[in-house]
Amino acid sequence: MSERSFAVVALAGGLLESDFRRAGYDVPNKAYLPVDGEVMLVRVLRALRGARSVTQVRCVTQARAAATEPPVAALCDAVIEPGYDLISSVIAGFEGLGDEERVLVVATDLPLLTPAAVDHFTERIEQIAPLDIAYGFVERRLHERRYPHVRHTWVRLREGTFCGAGISMIRAGSVRRVETVLREFVAARKSPAKMASLFSPLLALKILFGQVGVAELEHRASELTGLVCRGVICPDPEVAVNIDRLQDLKTVKAILRS
Repeated sequence: MSERSFAVVALAGGLLESDFRRAGYDVPNKAYLPVDGEVMLVRVLRALRGARSVTQVRCVTQARAAATEPPVAALCDAVIEPGYDLISSVIAGFEGLGDEERVLVVATDLPLLTPAAVDHFTERIEQIAPLDIAYGFVERRLHERRYPHVRHTWVRLREGTFCGAGISMIRAGSVRRVETVLREFVAARKSPAKMASLFSPLLALKILFGQVGVAELEHRASELTGLVCRGVICPDPEVAVNIDRLQDLKTVKAILRS
């Protein structure tokens, strides 16, 4: 088991999506949706707090929203106001941390997250250290064996077919260095041509046909950022079961009922 050597920045900012509002939910954002009788954010924070590898938990969320759910503050070492967008919120969560501190950046729409899943992710980071950035992903066959009805966007690589996880790691001193690259990806996300230009058109074409391996993606990410970037295959599909839309919430509730 990993030593207690990772801080956490849990992201719970933003506004509630329209399909949840149309369904009658009146909460600040999707992190505050009720799941199995409990606010989803509280479920996620409890899993993070229970992980042996976690030293502190910082939650980036509106203070007014957190005040409506007392367990949120009780489970956090700090509640931090979000920035004006996703990337500025991430950076806000890192303020005051030492440059060498390893920080797990965790989405808070992961209602099935467990302490063991968090620790398994950090154990795999320890196995491939040293590194600056680690991105979690889950293999399709593993995921569909346990959660066959959960939808995902899948990417076919040489090693298999994968989806992204809602957990990653970045060394605190690196976050400012990758801010520009992250903003470029956000700006290009709706333009295939711009996105391809970031990876290189050839690499984008190889991704389309499933002809890229994990090592090649790691190499290109390291080139773009000037940091050591690695992909981490997660053995727990719970790190990828997220709630983006109303149907996802219904699917998770059905899983928990069963």
